[in-house]
Amino acid sequence: MMKFNIDYSHKDKIHVIGNKAHVSIVTIDDSRNPAKWIPLIFDTGAFITIINKDFANANGYQVYQPKACIIAGFSEKGMVCDLRKIPTVVFCGFRINNVLIATPHEDDVPVADVLGMNIIENFNVGLNFTEEEIYISIRDNFISQKPKYRCGDVSVFNDVTEKGRQT
Repeated sequence: MMKFNIDYSHKDKIHVIGNKAHVSIVTIDDSRNPAKWIPLIFDTGAFITIINKDFANANGYQVYQPKACIIAGFSEKGMVCDLRKIPTVVFCGFRINNVLIATPHEDDVPVADVLGMNIIENFNVGLNFTEEEIYISIRDNFISQKPKYRCGDVSVFNDVTEKGRQT
């Protein structure tokens, strides 16, 4: 068996289904509302995090810029998406401020919820599918591939419990 080694500062669990790694992010707003856990597919091919429109609406994630991006691969013309801004997202022990997410502009477009590169690019990442673990550390001094969708500050955060309640 091959040993998995990576220099990391945080470790968390993932769920592997087939060849896909599933992770969770937690959204926290400034109004003291309960944290919202969002399960996502870890997708390095997605340039931005995509969340179902109904889920975003139900949880109060307001449209920040309507029809602000087009995601290829859904049709010949691509999928037109609204951008929404989430004030704070927690991923694997790190707080990320001002995260943009995309939601389909049309109501009838089925979409998988995916964690895209606008969040992933902030970290050095290692995935161990056998042990179902993710290893991450903050990535120093990098230039975003898509600066328009870049997140705000990233810092260590340890105030969310496993059961989804703030401590």
